[in-house]
Amino acid sequence: MKNIELSRIFEQIAKILKIKEENPFKIRAYEKITLVLENLPIDIETIYHQGGLNNIPGVGTGIAKKIEEFLTTGKLEYYEKLKETIPSGVIELLDISEVGPKTAKLLYEELGVDNIEKLEKAVKEHRIKDLPGMGEKSETNILRGIELYKRRKERFLLGRALPLAEEMVESLSQLKETDKISFAGSLRRKKETIGDIDILITSQNPEKIMRTFTSLPQVREILAEGPTKSSIITKDDLHIDVRVVEPISFGAALQYFTGSKAHNIKLRELALKRGLKINEYGVFEVESGNRIAGEKEEEVYQAL
Repeated sequence: MKNIELSRIFEQIAKILKIKEENPFKIRAYEKITLVLENLPIDIETIYHQGGLNNIPGVGTGIAKKIEEFLTTGKLEYYEKLKETIPSGVIELLDISEVGPKTAKLLYEELGVDNIEKLEKAVKEHRIKDLPGMGEKSETNILRGIELYKRRKERFLLGRALPLAEEMVESLSQLKETDKISFAGSLRRKKETIGDIDILITSQNPEKIMRTFTSLPQVREILAEGPTKSSIITKDDLHIDVRVVEPISFGAALQYFTGSKAHNIKLRELALKRGLKINEYGVFEVESGNRIAGEKEEEVYQAL
């Protein structure tokens, strides 16, 4: 869980620095560590306690200190101060595919656009085309980007999402590199409506899995492509994430990415009462750091 939390924080830092037009090398450093943490097969807390932060690719002294600060205090002062310099809604503008950092800054400074709702209003009132470097084509592209953003945020009825997801799983399960594969998230919980679809896989060749996944004929747009995690939008506007995890962590990952936020919080509280720690990598003894479960989901629950 800490891996994901830290990854999101560093991703936000990179976005803010882009809008502020900071040093490109500094921005790339945060973008790199974001991807590294997303694809790290080991719990970052375990690496920290073993004194191995500087052995992680992309982690220099500065990043290592920030990781340590977050792991020991639960927050990052640099990030908290950085957030105060730009409204959160301006950062969200970067979620629109046609809005880059410079455009987001321009829209905020010239038109006071600090969220997606105001952006859509400005486009429809044709107030953007007269800005420096913009034009009617810019408005058309931004409006299309907003429409795509809204589609990604839509929830799908289970009856529509399940067949589409099953088609993806069938394609990936046919690869000889695929060992285990399963849905996770709200689809596995059989919720009436589905947001994103999570698919977990174990494989000795995650690169082949990622290449195949992002090149499937159902793919309309690749949102992210990494060594062990990739995200796409299908031609039916369904957002699908595929993660390749270690076999020893498959059960723990299945539990973590399937459980609701409230359910996972209760499990963590239960684990702590028993001197244990639970995350997407397994169940561990807090004192010794030894893993006691993780390969099978039922073993994860039995350990608690």
